Amino acid sequence: MNAAAASQGQAKHEPVFIWTREFVLLNSAVFLAFANLSIFFRFYDYLQTLPIDPKSFGLLMGVFSAMALIMRPIISPFLHAGNARRWIFIGAGGVIIVLAAYWLGSGFWSVLAIRVLHGLANVVLATSLMTALVGFIPRERSAQAFGILAIVAILPNAIIPPVLPFLTEWLGGFPHILTLFSVIMILIFPLVLAAGPVDSAGGPDVLRRSLTLAELKEDIRNPRVPAALLTMLLFYAAYALVFYYLAGFGQSIGVVGAGFFLTISTIGEIGVRAAAGSFLDKTNKARLASISIFFLAAGYLVLAHTPNAALFFVLGAVLGLCWGVSMPLLNALMFDLSPPEFRAFNTNLGMQMFQGGFFLGPLLGGPIVAHWGYRTLFYTCAAFSLVSAVLALWLGPKGGATPVRPA
Repeated sequence: MNAAAASQGQAKHEPVFIWTREFVLLNSAVFLAFANLSIFFRFYDYLQTLPIDPKSFGLLMGVFSAMALIMRPIISPFLHAGNARRWIFIGAGGVIIVLAAYWLGSGFWSVLAIRVLHGLANVVLATSLMTALVGFIPRERSAQAFGILAIVAILPNAIIPPVLPFLTEWLGGFPHILTLFSVIMILIFPLVLAAGPVDSAGGPDVLRRSLTLAELKEDIRNPRVPAALLTMLLFYAAYALVFYYLAGFGQSIGVVGAGFFLTISTIGEIGVRAAAGSFLDKTNKARLASISIFFLAAGYLVLAHTPNAALFFVLGAVLGLCWGVSMPLLNALMFDLSPPEFRAFNTNLGMQMFQGGFFLGPLLGGPIVAHWGYRTLFYTCAAFSLVSAVLALWLGPKGGATPVRPA
């Protein structure tokens, strides 16, 4: 073996570093973007102080997510490494302005208009941030990267809601909290500027232009892409059913403080992602994702027959660990099976499945609970998860190899 070949072989096995300056700074911007959502934990309480019919509260809360469902598939093909930073600034600027404008909303139509504008600005910010971040994720560390991103996304939910009562009293009302966070959101600009130009990310395969219609059709014709999307949709729909209907189920079996189930599960999610780290990238991702989702299905079945608080909270820990493993793996599978030029677009489609699951889950859950009860609800979660587990296993028939487009 000559010196050049030996050098090349050594470089091939050189460890890939995930904690780059760009990765850390962009994740810090993602944290701020999710913090802007966490402050709405008490939005329902605020709506009760306004002269608005309570029957409209659901629409005013849900229209924000509806904007993401509608707009993300439309804008994603046009976002790429060459323009992501510009759209991050536009989205962040819009969020800052809208947060500061909430105090103008005093009736149904004014609050609805503000919520629509906020949803539009936020989906531009979130989608362009994800487009930028994907360029700095090495394929060899995709599961670890999405595990870190998942921790960053849920940390604001653990930090901000507990301090909201103090902030409300200190600042004199919910609109003043939103104004404070509009000022904090300005930090996104120096963070993204310090990260440097997004179009310097990755190699020559990273897309620096909008996708064409022909390319979009080519991407969707890859059968593993719609299969991955369906896997994620069913997975998140089951997760959303637990999230929204857990409190009512806890009350029905006499559990006091059912909300601690989610606290325990969140601790489990963060813990397993922090502990697993790069290990997830050394495994067969499709197989491990399938196994973890299968255990989720089993957990949902046990939850359906939970008789007491002790088992109820133990299941919170078990499901949290399984969610903590499977969520980053599903995102990593989508990332790995996508050619480099489609990675940002497909990753954003995966985020769309999260929103879709939180729309589909509650939509089905209401009639299920009303007609057949909570046990059938968790049977539905288990059925969704079993299908998701089978599909996840199918996503890795080629060992996770990245498809190569013909020249």
